[in-house]
Amino acid sequence: MNLNATVILLALCEFLLTAGLSVLVVYVNYRLLIVTNRDYDAEEEIKKDNKGVAMLLAGLVVSGGLIVKEGIYPVMNIVRLYFTTPTHEFSGWQLAGLAAGHVLLVFVIATFTLSLSLRFWGKLTPNVRNGDELKRGNFSVGIVLTGVVLVVALFMSEGISRLTKSLIPQASMGQVEFAE
Repeated sequence: MNLNATVILLALCEFLLTAGLSVLVVYVNYRLLIVTNRDYDAEEEIKKDNKGVAMLLAGLVVSGGLIVKEGIYPVMNIVRLYFTTPTHEFSGWQLAGLAAGHVLLVFVIATFTLSLSLRFWGKLTPNVRNGDELKRGNFSVGIVLTGVVLVVALFMSEGISRLTKSLIPQASMGQVEFAE
């Protein structure tokens, strides 16, 4: 298979993988964020048309997606290098394990950090009692909390990308020699 066909096939696989991961990211983030929230039952509140809770949950899913997206790109780069360079420093199974481990790490970090940021915001604004207000359907509180998690995600995205890049072993590209 020539290099152009390899690149096209790799791009198609990457598209399918990221499409699948996007659905997985939304679903897993949704589930994790519901489980980690102890102030109210988010799914029950959504069924009651609680717009504040719905807004916050949507913000958490988008924020989690932004963070995970940045953590996945370095993994995709190493996969691309694996299939387009002639030398391989690790096996395909090691590569799959490395990719899965990094995606899991990014999920955990994103969920933990977003949950922690909401708890910290609650400590900074003790007079509002955000959980109680959301349970009552206070849409304004939902908007503010959504803003908090989006800002946290925007700031975290670059950091998670750099962390992931530093944890992934990079393929050596050989040595460059200069003629005198």
